[in-house]
Amino acid sequence: MGKSIDERSHEAIRTYLEHRGIRVLEEGWAHGSDGIDFIAMDNEELVFVDAATKCGGYDMPREEPDQERFERIAAVYLAEAEVEGLTSIRYDIVSLLVTGSEKALLRHHKNVLNDRR
Repeated sequence: MGKSIDERSHEAIRTYLEHRGIRVLEEGWAHGSDGIDFIAMDNEELVFVDAATKCGGYDMPREEPDQERFERIAAVYLAEAEVEGLTSIRYDIVSLLVTGSEKALLRHHKNVLNDRR
């Protein structure tokens, strides 16, 4: 049996991040009821990445940054993990609109919480 759309979209997003030089540290990280799709390093910046996928249609998936959830996840992760060379953290959203069996449109919003202010 083949992979689900969610599995394939997460693979595509991971590949995209890695091709941009962003090193994925964790995938599907969770603490209690809070979870994040990817935790990565972009140079000296720790990046928490939410992924949003939509199949079909002409508009991108809904992107709703959740500052409180992000801050809880970041606080717990930083308390538990040993991250070397860290200078800052950011919260990104990567959206994927699947337009065909092998086609998709990807949008990467970097530092989405800073953009809202």
